[in-house]
Amino acid sequence: MIITSARVVIALTLSSVLFSISAVTAAPQSIVVLNAQGLPAQNMVVYLLPSNPANIVTAVAPQKAEVHQKDKQFSPYITVVQKGNDVAFVNEDDITHHIFSALGPKRFSFKLRHQQEQQILRFEQTGHVSMGCNVHDWMSGHLLVVDTPFYAVTNAEGRVTFEHLPADEFKLVVWHPQLKMPDNQQAEPVHLPSENTITITLLAEFDNIPSQQSLDEFEFLEGY
Repeated sequence: MIITSARVVIALTLSSVLFSISAVTAAPQSIVVLNAQGLPAQNMVVYLLPSNPANIVTAVAPQKAEVHQKDKQFSPYITVVQKGNDVAFVNEDDITHHIFSALGPKRFSFKLRHQQEQQILRFEQTGHVSMGCNVHDWMSGHLLVVDTPFYAVTNAEGRVTFEHLPADEFKLVVWHPQLKMPDNQQAEPVHLPSENTITITLLAEFDNIPSQQSLDEFEFLEGY
């Protein structure tokens, strides 16, 4: 009888451990974004706003955000960062860029010479930051500041994957600066995590992305 009881206790303990492990290592949550024609929508920002404010806190370290200037373009074209975190601006060209933003939650203007490794700015307010270069007027880039650690940009398959999602009711937001909807976004409520892939079909088309190159090359002004 004692041996049987011991076996029961061990079995119950093992079951509890396995349950805890399965809860922690739940399958990643996939979300797929399709355009209005039903094709995968690449380079879309997807972020999740939990209903419970306590779920905004996560043990996962925030993603390092960098905006590069390379071949006289912003790379990537769209960058996402969580509110309160830093963004590093890195000039990979052998010329000076004069990066600025005149609209949005943070206005800035600074020169970034090619000898200078980087300029770091902290973004304390949510919103869309549109960026340009005073030297190369065709350059355009976008930064989205969100109040959640759950954000990603869709790949060529229109897919993003989130790890370690708490169980909650979320506002799922899909954003792109050229999406022709109010605030350039489409949103809907979802309960996550789900055993199934969540598929979002966009209800609007896109404006054209501006060409990221000059029509006329020119010599860079010395001493700028």
